[in-house]
Amino acid sequence: MGRYKRLKARANLLSHDAKLVKIKTEHNNSGAIKVGVFAFLVALQLAIALTLYYTVAMAFQWYFLIATALSLITCLYVLASDKSGHSKAVWIIFLLVGSSVSFIFYILSEEKLLFAKHRRRFKAVFTETEQYKPQSVDYSSAKTEVKNDINYLTESGKFPVFNNTDVKYYPSGASFFDDVLEDLKTAQKFVFMEFFIIADGVLLNRTLDILAQKVAGGVDVRLIYDDVGSRALPRKTKKRIKNLGIKLIPFNRLIPRFNVALNYRDHRKIIVIDGKTAYTGGVNLADEYVNEKRMYGYWKDNGVRLRGAAVDGICHIFLRQWQFLTKKQEDFTPYLNNFEKVENFSFVVPYGDGIDYPPPIGRNVYVNLISSAKEKLYIMTPYFVVDDAITTLLSAKASSGVDVRLLIPEVADKPYVYRVSRNNAEKLIESGVKVYCMKRSFVHAKTVYTENAVSVGSINMDYRSFYQQFEISVYTDDKTVMQAVEEDFLQIFNEGGLIEDDKILRKSLINRLASGLLQFFAPLM
Repeated sequence: MGRYKRLKARANLLSHDAKLVKIKTEHNNSGAIKVGVFAFLVALQLAIALTLYYTVAMAFQWYFLIATALSLITCLYVLASDKSGHSKAVWIIFLLVGSSVSFIFYILSEEKLLFAKHRRRFKAVFTETEQYKPQSVDYSSAKTEVKNDINYLTESGKFPVFNNTDVKYYPSGASFFDDVLEDLKTAQKFVFMEFFIIADGVLLNRTLDILAQKVAGGVDVRLIYDDVGSRALPRKTKKRIKNLGIKLIPFNRLIPRFNVALNYRDHRKIIVIDGKTAYTGGVNLADEYVNEKRMYGYWKDNGVRLRGAAVDGICHIFLRQWQFLTKKQEDFTPYLNNFEKVENFSFVVPYGDGIDYPPPIGRNVYVNLISSAKEKLYIMTPYFVVDDAITTLLSAKASSGVDVRLLIPEVADKPYVYRVSRNNAEKLIESGVKVYCMKRSFVHAKTVYTENAVSVGSINMDYRSFYQQFEISVYTDDKTVMQAVEEDFLQIFNEGGLIEDDKILRKSLINRLASGLLQFFAPLM
C-alpha cells in the first residue's frame, strides 16, 4: 500500500474523531510578511495618490461637477457592459457614493482597457499555436444533453473533443498524489506541471527527489507556479528547484505597486507526463492537500487522471500558457500524439478558462450542466458565491423534482467567504435543495455531477473562478467516472451533515446583516 493510500485511510479515520489541528504551510510567516509589506506599499501609494488628487480637486472646485458627470457616464457604461448583475450593482453604488474619484478606480480596473495588451498577446499565442491543436472526434452519437454541452465548449473555447481515453477519478488528494508520484518515476521525455500553490513540505520534497533524478537523466521538466498562491514559497526553495535543472517560471509576479492586474491569478492544476498521462483537479503541491498536515480539519479534495488521446488537450493548454509567459515560440509537435491507444467511446473534453477566453466558460459549463439535469444534480464546492441566475436555476430545478444537493465545508478556510457561501446555500433550502456540510472537514473539491455528465477540475463556484482566474477542468460522460463520483458524493451524504431547520444560521438577524454586507464585496472574493 502506497504512502498516501495509507495516509488517506488514516485521514478518513481521523476526520471524524480527531480534534481540529491547524498547521498552516501555505500561509507561514514568510508569506505573511511578504503580503504585509506588499499591502503596506500599495496602501502608501494609494494614500499619496489620493492626497494629491484631493489637493488638486480642492484647488479647482469646478472639478467635482466634471467628476460627477464622468461618474454618471461611467454608470451608463457599466449598465451596458457584459458584467454580471451583481457586479453591475456593486460598481454603480460605488460610482455614485464616491463620484468624485470612483470613476478613476473603475477605469483602472476595466480589463478591456488595461488588459488589452495581454489579450492581444494571448490572441497571438492562440494564432501561433492553432496548427498544433488536436482534432476533435465526431460526437454526433452523444446523448442530447451531452451534445449540447460539448457544442458550447467547441464553439466558445474551440476545445477539442476526445474519446479513446481512460479516465480515473480520485476521491482524495492522498490517493491522487500516490499515483502521481509513481507515474513521475516512469517519465522519460518531459514533465509539465502547473499549480496555484507550491509549498515547502513532505510532498514537495518527495516530488523534487523524483524530478531531480529525471532531470539528471535528460527529462525536460517545466513548472509554472502562481506568485500569489505560492507567496510563502521561500526564495531558497525556488533556487533549489532551479539548481536541480527544473525550468521554473512564475505567473503574474507579485510586485509592490498598485496594479489591478494582480487580481488575475493562475488557479490551474496540471501535470503532464511524456504526453501519455495527465492529471488535474483541485489538488495543489502542498502537504495539506494530502492531509500530511492539518489546516482546517480533514482536507477533502479530488482529481482525475487521463490516459489516452485527451492527454493532448491538457498538454496543449499548458504549452500555450508556457509560451505566453516565456514569450518564445515553440514547436509543440514533439509533445503531442505520444499517448498510448485506449479503446473507450465515452467523450472527454479538457477545457480551460481565464482572460485568454472572452466568455466565462467555467460558469457557463456549470449553468449548462445544471440546466440539463432532470433526475439528480450534485455539487461539491469550497465556496458558493454566485449570481442570482445560478441560485434561481438551482431553486427551479429542486422545485421541479430534481434531486439537487449542494456540498460545502463545515470548517472554513476564509471565514468571511464562508459566511457568504453558507448564507447563499441556506437560501436554497426553502425551495427543496439539500445542503450538506462535510463534518469536521474543509471541502476543496470542485465538481458538478448530473445523470448526464460530470465536470471535475479547479473551477470554484465563485466570482473569482468565473471571471478572474485561469482555470482548468475535465468534462466527461464516462460512466465509470460518473459512478465513482456519485459513490463519493453518496458516501459523504450518508455520513450526515445535512443542514436542517434547526441548523440554519441565516435565521439570526446579525448573521443576515453581516452576510449582506459581505455580499456587497462578493465579486472580489
